[in-house]
Order: sequence, then C-alpha cells, then structure tokens
Amino acid sequence: MRALLLIPILLLAACSDPEPENVQARAANASIELEQRYNQIQAEAENDVDAQAAPVDNEAEALLNQLNIVVADPDSALANQGQPAAAGKK
Repeated sequence: MRALLLIPILLLAACSDPEPENVQARAANASIELEQRYNQIQAEAENDVDAQAAPVDNEAEALLNQLNIVVADPDSALANQGQPAAAGKK
C-alpha cells in the first residue's frame, strides 16, 4: 500500500519546476546569443552600405580631383580637353 502512495509522489517530484539557476543560466545564454546575432546583423548591414556607397564615393572623388585641376591651372586643364585655352589667346 505504501508503495502505491510513493509512486504518485515520485511522479510529481519528477514534474516539478526547473531550478531557478537553470532558468537564469538559460536566460543568460539566450541573451548572449541574441547579442552576438545582433552584432553580426549590424556588421553585415554596415558592410552592405559601405559596398553600395563605394562607387559613388569614387566617382565623387574623381570629379573633385578634376575640379581641383581646373581651379589650379585653368588654361592647362582646358587645353588637355581639346577646348580653347582662353578667349583671345593664340
């Protein structure tokens, strides 16, 4: 008879809530994994933006260099482009 009473008690003990430490450990691990995934996604997004902006940056730099050449020596820059160097000069 006592054995029959012992079985339900053992079954209830097996179904008890997990230890608070296990819950805290799992929460800490999940938090670390989420933070790592966030950092990974953020790095991928930054790389995508950099890759998309690179051609525009290169073109802007090339145009700025051309502008600096024209400003530094307008006669030379225009002569190199096959245009008249300046009005009135021969």
